[in-house]
Amino acid sequence: MNQWVIAIILQAMGLLLRDPVSAMTMDQFTTSLDTLRAGCAPKFKIEPATLDRLRMGDFSQEATQDVMCYAKCICLMVGTVNKKGDFNAAKAIAQLPHLVPAELLDVSTRAINACKDEYKNYKDSCEKVYKTAKCVGANGEGKLMFP
Repeated sequence: MNQWVIAIILQAMGLLLRDPVSAMTMDQFTTSLDTLRAGCAPKFKIEPATLDRLRMGDFSQEATQDVMCYAKCICLMVGTVNKKGDFNAAKAIAQLPHLVPAELLDVSTRAINACKDEYKNYKDSCEKVYKTAKCVGANGEGKLMFP
């Protein structure tokens, strides 16, 4: 009986998704990116223009330590990396239906698989995450966005 009550409460709160593949629209996705940005950006000295370039998947500029640690903050919030900056590709792929719209699932999965070991090439935890995010962006066929 208690399990049903908990399930009903979670459903009412929107925490259980009936159909995860169609659960998020592109507008909802953009809003979630804004929320993540708002949670991490104030902790670092990063120009809004730099954040906007990252949003569009442009990782071409030289990254400061603040930019790299911003990427780590975002990925920690989403739960795809640990404090050491190690990327958990299996967890990231498992979470995709809850994090991105259906039209981005396939390209996101391919990009994550292409970059699942990128972090192993770096020692600094922030750099590990930033370089992984940069790799995912480069393999995202111009469709992926970063908070």
